[in-house]
Amino acid sequence: MVNLANFLTGVRFLGTPVLIYYYLNYDYGIAFWLMLFLGITDWFDGFFARKFSQESQFGKMFDPIADKTLMIGMFATLGYLNAMPITFVILCLTRDVLIIIGGISMLGSKRKIDLSPTIVSKINTFLQILCILLVTYRLHSINRSSLLLFSETTMIVVTGLFTITSGAQYAKTFWRFLKNK
Repeated sequence: MVNLANFLTGVRFLGTPVLIYYYLNYDYGIAFWLMLFLGITDWFDGFFARKFSQESQFGKMFDPIADKTLMIGMFATLGYLNAMPITFVILCLTRDVLIIIGGISMLGSKRKIDLSPTIVSKINTFLQILCILLVTYRLHSINRSSLLLFSETTMIVVTGLFTITSGAQYAKTFWRFLKNK
């Protein structure tokens, strides 16, 4: 079913390789605006789905795939470009891979498991998007002020803490599932 929420999810999914292309070609100005746009689609697709009753099975399955594609693509790309500390990149990638593996392991289960994003997970995604935007701004900017570098470092630390907390919540959910299988 095509609706605005699903359309935005598709835009995010299809826009990710284009975004990676701009990063790998060092066109950080376009990358910044495209990342901002794709990040906003993450919020708007959920808003439209809830507000206008556009929730669908397609959206429930494809939205997390589009989210993971964007975030894994960005952290892998920024790690490759040495634009972020490698420990932070590994932390973010590990969380998303854990979620993917956990979600796949639950497929086909007769038990209903709620994998809806928690408030910590939503905050984490928001912070990760802001972190990517801040790093991209620094990559594009001629002005590499100490305030900008301090803000980026602070954002990475705060985002890292939320990533650990969110990952632990998902790990706990998956552990319960495996323990009671």
